[in-house]
Amino acid sequence: MKKLLFFIIVIISSFSYSQTFVDDVDRVAVVVIDYCVDENGKRYDIVINQEKSTYKHEGWQQGCLEHFKKGELIYPMKMTDECWQSVYYFVNSKYKTYELPEEDRIKCKAFHRGKFKYENPAYSETIMKRRKKRQIEKGGLGGRQVYNIKWTDDHKYILETVKLPLEKDKHKEDNIIAVEIIEVLNEKTYLYKAVITNKGDTETIFGLITKI
Repeated sequence: MKKLLFFIIVIISSFSYSQTFVDDVDRVAVVVIDYCVDENGKRYDIVINQEKSTYKHEGWQQGCLEHFKKGELIYPMKMTDECWQSVYYFVNSKYKTYELPEEDRIKCKAFHRGKFKYENPAYSETIMKRRKKRQIEKGGLGGRQVYNIKWTDDHKYILETVKLPLEKDKHKEDNIIAVEIIEVLNEKTYLYKAVITNKGDTETIFGLITKI
């Protein structure tokens, strides 16, 4: 267990979008940690949300929990007297360099506009509406989030973060998110890889989105 904890500390670096590659998931699974912040910015009631966590490996779950407890919030005083969640992503290692076959890219035009949802229990209440130049997400802890969207290819798009309602997230406004669809599961669902850039720092996440 000590070796496992050391490994997770090395490869996981952030509370919100932490991810690592494993071989025992089909595509993407998550470990969700619930926690609350008191009036002094201190965390309490830190527990794994088993209902929302789809990655059930006990060692990795405990590793995520210990890593989170040892970390610090970026803006704790903007999170006081509320409860939040942190998400750790686990991705099948084959997707580290996976690309959508060229013959499948035309299928992605069906995802350029419409109403969508995340196939992630942590964000099950979030619904996104995608228009020609604007993407709006509503629901869940994040409230109403606004992005500019620009498709650079049939299977690639850029999101520019315009408005985030939560004070703790204001530093993420103007973020650039480069998204690539790397697998089309069916006519409604795709697997994406997103590279998020914030003031020179980058991080990569993977996930599934379904058109509804």
